[in-house]
Amino acid sequence: MSFAGRIGIIGAGALGALYGARIARAGHDVHFLLRGDYEAVQRDGLKVFSPQGDFEMRPPVYPSPGAMGPCDLLIVGMKATDIAALAPILAHTTHAETVVLTLQNGLGNEEAIAAMLDALHSGGTGRGRVIGGVAFLCSNRTAPGVIHHMSYGRVRMAELAGPALDRTRAIAQLFLDAEFGCEVSDSLATIRWEKLVWNIPFNSLGVAAHHADSQVCVTDDELLRVSRGLMEEVVAAARAADGVEIAPAFIDLMMKYTLDMGPYRSSMQLDHEAGRPLEVEAILGEPVRRARAAGIAVPRMEMLYAIVRRVDAVRV
Repeated sequence: MSFAGRIGIIGAGALGALYGARIARAGHDVHFLLRGDYEAVQRDGLKVFSPQGDFEMRPPVYPSPGAMGPCDLLIVGMKATDIAALAPILAHTTHAETVVLTLQNGLGNEEAIAAMLDALHSGGTGRGRVIGGVAFLCSNRTAPGVIHHMSYGRVRMAELAGPALDRTRAIAQLFLDAEFGCEVSDSLATIRWEKLVWNIPFNSLGVAAHHADSQVCVTDDELLRVSRGLMEEVVAAARAADGVEIAPAFIDLMMKYTLDMGPYRSSMQLDHEAGRPLEVEAILGEPVRRARAAGIAVPRMEMLYAIVRRVDAVRV
């Protein structure tokens, strides 16, 4: 059984708009909070181009959180750099039992959202209403209201507060209804660190190695060695910081997936090229801090963090 209720998409970009549109097309009640794209989508609709089929739709869209109002489930796809801006949005789009699924990159987002919910609603139930998810997805927003989905799309999700519940599986069914793979896990830490095995090298090198798309990172011999070394450090950090065991074969699997992607430009690379803030703290900074606290050496991650942090600080 799928989740039944009013679903809100917060952060309707390359990820949020794609998942929201496909879930809506599967027959669910989906509403989109839009910022810069509102007028374009209100006028021309939402357009999705995908190897699984192109389509257009005119979903309910809103220019402000107050106009959208409370939802029973929020799917958050906004950048981790915008996490502070989420609190006033939640004030208008949640009620005391709203569940929030965040598909943001990096570490620490779920805890921040739980604290926001606790501040908004009495009872201290925020941790029990937050689900963390990771998406392995190649998708770009190419124009206002236009999404190009190239490949993949599988989602993994887990409760912040404990093992999977019936409601976790009901929310996962939304993505299955939308014809995406979706796996429910009992360990949020595991799925977060496994996503970082890919995100840390390929998002960050897209900036630090100067326009190095995923194909460059796995076909240039020196960058390939750096990428694998970074992955090995992430595996070691996950074990030391959170007791997460990631099999060495997972690195080989991520390398294969990346090679199959072709010349994919990561979200951090696209943000850098557009002069936007980078998700450097969520993707690199927090993992480095947790590794240091656990006493594990991650020199490649530390060097990459220092470089990308500086690039972000001096962007023009």
